[in-house]
Amino acid sequence: MLLILRVLKKSFLFIFCIIISCSNEPSIHSYSGEALGTYYRILYASEKPLKNIDVLTDSIFLEINKSLSTYVSSSDISKINNDVDSIEIDAHFQKVFNKSKLIWESTDGFFDPTIGLLVKAYGLGPKNDFKIPVNLDSIMNLTGFAKVSLKNNFIIKEKKGIYLDFNAIAKGYCVDVISNMLKNRNINNHLVEIGGEMIASGKNLVTNNFWRVGITDPLNPSSNNYIRKIQLKNSALASSGNYRKYIIDNKTGKKIVHTINPKNGNAFNTNVLGVSVIAEDCITADAYATSFMAMPIEKSIKMISQLNNLEVMIIYNKQKSQVEIFSTDGFNKLVLN
Repeated sequence: MLLILRVLKKSFLFIFCIIISCSNEPSIHSYSGEALGTYYRILYASEKPLKNIDVLTDSIFLEINKSLSTYVSSSDISKINNDVDSIEIDAHFQKVFNKSKLIWESTDGFFDPTIGLLVKAYGLGPKNDFKIPVNLDSIMNLTGFAKVSLKNNFIIKEKKGIYLDFNAIAKGYCVDVISNMLKNRNINNHLVEIGGEMIASGKNLVTNNFWRVGITDPLNPSSNNYIRKIQLKNSALASSGNYRKYIIDNKTGKKIVHTINPKNGNAFNTNVLGVSVIAEDCITADAYATSFMAMPIEKSIKMISQLNNLEVMIIYNKQKSQVEIFSTDGFNKLVLN
């Protein structure tokens, strides 16, 4: 979720990934803080600390919030969601919109940024409007990414009331923007993480190994025992799960989770417990991790076999709460013993 530089119980739907390879060597510098409703951390190898890294990172967060945060009433996306006309979008919005369209198409609509009204109705949005029971018929009439297009830097909505929400992809995008900022300053060995979404470039020069990270067990998220430890080789990792952010419906006792199925509007737990995706960039990994959480496991596995440059691990319940793990061969090769 995007928030303006403040702390919020993010309840990230993403499996929390911990950096497990860092160093106190002077050549490895660390910078961290809070933004987008969560924490962030940057580890980088350099002869000396990057000058004004605080100003550089804050400016990136502010730009992206101004463009894409549904938590900022004056942002471009908030104005568009309020049906304000003639809002010319910036490059950040265009890149996120275009990538969302590509992944919406490749996932058969299981990644859909127009589920914003459902997010709000289930009480998971910026104002935590709890409106259960949800009138799915009326809301679904205002969802569907096919009803939104981009033309000459303007967003065109077929119907007023359509509500865009890029929170399932914008955090990963922000990771990429910060990584590119470092590369533009010839800092090519770094690890950037925002709330568990991360990208690794080069190596940890202290150990001379690729960056190593851990993936938390979704069944025991408070434990320090990771379900997998992997090395990232110039790639990005994003994880998604429903164990952190949810609401209990007082009437039915059902757990209402943040991963919403855009096909039927349901926001209830499925047998998919957690997903981790490795891709060339974090915007891609972030979006697919969300998609595979919403998608039936059988469909995900079939789709993954047809996608290139994507490695995936899915943790799910098979029968009678028996936990199974599906992972691609490429993912398994990155697992550390």
